[in-house]
Amino acid sequence: MSQRPTICLIHGHGVDASIWDSIYADLVLDYAVLTPDFAHLSTPTTIEGYADELYNLLQAAKVEKAVLVGHSMGGYMALALAAKYPELVQGLVLYHSTATADDDTRREARQQIIKDLQTEGTTLFIQKQMPKMVAPSYPPEKTANLINRFLPLPAEALIAGMKAIAGRPDRTAVLQNATFPILLVLGREDQLIPYDKTAQLADLSRQARVVGIEQAGHISMVEQPEASIQAIRSFVKEM
Repeated sequence: MSQRPTICLIHGHGVDASIWDSIYADLVLDYAVLTPDFAHLSTPTTIEGYADELYNLLQAAKVEKAVLVGHSMGGYMALALAAKYPELVQGLVLYHSTATADDDTRREARQQIIKDLQTEGTTLFIQKQMPKMVAPSYPPEKTANLINRFLPLPAEALIAGMKAIAGRPDRTAVLQNATFPILLVLGREDQLIPYDKTAQLADLSRQARVVGIEQAGHISMVEQPEASIQAIRSFVKEM
């Protein structure tokens, strides 16, 4: 394995590993970077199942320790992996993600999304979801490009991922007990993971700090790649 720090970029729901393309080329100059793709998996229906897939990938790549950068659902995977295999975690970045579980209202909304995906397929889901994943000020034509980019995602995989998200447990204890550094990267205009509420998670651990990305919603790696690169590089450098 390379002696350079290994960064594992774990994508979220409704996108695939290509969501990292805008920052990958820079990070790979100095780090060993993995970009696993779970967007076509329909077998796991729990976050723990996805975390097992991630663990197997890290083992196959002979990674002894990694900085886990988990975007949204990818953050839930990273937390599940950290709970089970803390020795593998060199650092944890919750990237537009949270350690809390859904409340009943949010869980019911996800169940409705699952039903809609089962009856309507991918297209309407991506068309509805993508505008919520960017800042309100993000150019509509760029949002349209993102919609077209992710329309081919299979509905079965989106359903599996949504079931896993809805059923995930609270993992704030992972933050409280962490012996590794933690960074919360949050979009100031995130419509899905509210900045103010999520930033409070940093109070759970002396290991944790927050970086807010201005003029960014839920996918700052696309909306503000330079600020995203700086946040990750600074975190790894300071470890």
